[in-house]
Amino acid sequence: MSNKIEISACIVCGSTSSKDELTVTDWLVSNEVFYIKNCNSCGFRFTSNPPSAIHAGPYYETEEYVEHSDSSAGLINTVYHQARKWMLRYKLGLIKKHAKGNRLLDIGSGSGYFIHFMKQNGLAVAGVEISDKAVALCKKKFGITAYSPSQFLNNEISEQFDIATMWHVFEHVYSYDEYFAMLNQKLTADGILIIAMPNHLCLEEKYYRNYWNGYDTPRHLWHFTSETFTKFAKDRGFEVVKEHNLPLDPFYNCLISASYKKSFSFMPATLVVGLLSLLNSILFFKKSSSIVYVLKKV
Repeated sequence: MSNKIEISACIVCGSTSSKDELTVTDWLVSNEVFYIKNCNSCGFRFTSNPPSAIHAGPYYETEEYVEHSDSSAGLINTVYHQARKWMLRYKLGLIKKHAKGNRLLDIGSGSGYFIHFMKQNGLAVAGVEISDKAVALCKKKFGITAYSPSQFLNNEISEQFDIATMWHVFEHVYSYDEYFAMLNQKLTADGILIIAMPNHLCLEEKYYRNYWNGYDTPRHLWHFTSETFTKFAKDRGFEVVKEHNLPLDPFYNCLISASYKKSFSFMPATLVVGLLSLLNSILFFKKSSSIVYVLKKV
């Protein structure tokens, strides 16, 4: 695969001064090498040589990319499907805690399990999904047809929404300014935006480093922390009003990272690292494996 682009400017502060931080292999699909840079001005990290947007699709074409498939084959897929049941209830609780209405837009709706569960629990749902395979699976399994990103960005969705969610999606987005602008337009005045992303300040990143699943190059373009994302969102008309973690993410990230490192024989160590990372996030929240940002329009 080729057709890479070069990203040199920080999307948080605009600085073009950065240093090489990590060299990360695409363990999932291509085995190509990608580079993560660290902004010298604000500390934001970004993948500096990803494929162009129109050439990114092949990097998602694998049954192991569980967000776009319904496969339960293998240990990782089995763990993912079991963990999802608990996480759906957890996410519903977060939405009920913060939202004032029930109209939900999920961007990156994948195979539809999240929006289906929310619909079962009384929310009026809509999804946006780029993968034709995932859209077809969502339609077949749940009878829900997701919109395409172009339909969303071209304002072809007529409804207003009380809640918009992006669960481990925003780090994949090339046209970030366009998404924030449209979200500002589609959310009601007191609507909430929920964005969940990996956080490279977590303890398991220190253990796995360039094997850490949270980097997932080249699919993950942007590697935010609480500090850098708060500034990024504020500059685009949104305020972070609350932060939460995703309690199962340390274990899932460690499991996948261990598979990349070929260290399944050290499964007890994998579980210990996950547990230590979770405990560390309880003591030092800004070092959570993933952070769920709850935002409102300024």
